[in-house]
Amino acid sequence: MSCCRYEDFAFLEELGHVESVDWDLGTCKQCGGFLLRQWSEYAPASVYVDRLTPDEGAAFRDSRDRARAVLLKQWYADH
Repeated sequence: MSCCRYEDFAFLEELGHVESVDWDLGTCKQCGGFLLRQWSEYAPASVYVDRLTPDEGAAFRDSRDRARAVLLKQWYADH
């Protein structure tokens, strides 16, 4: 797929800081799919963008506070 890369990231919302990682929710400028951007304060030059399913994107978008932190920790552990 030629979209859903770092260059295609359109910022929607800052999700917070969990596991020494800053997390942002965005969409792909080309296809509109949800993207999750992450970078660590310990490696600021390394920025990662992962494609999310529509359900994952909605879960991050709709979560708040503790529930969001739990989702982010689970994503970190799984990926």
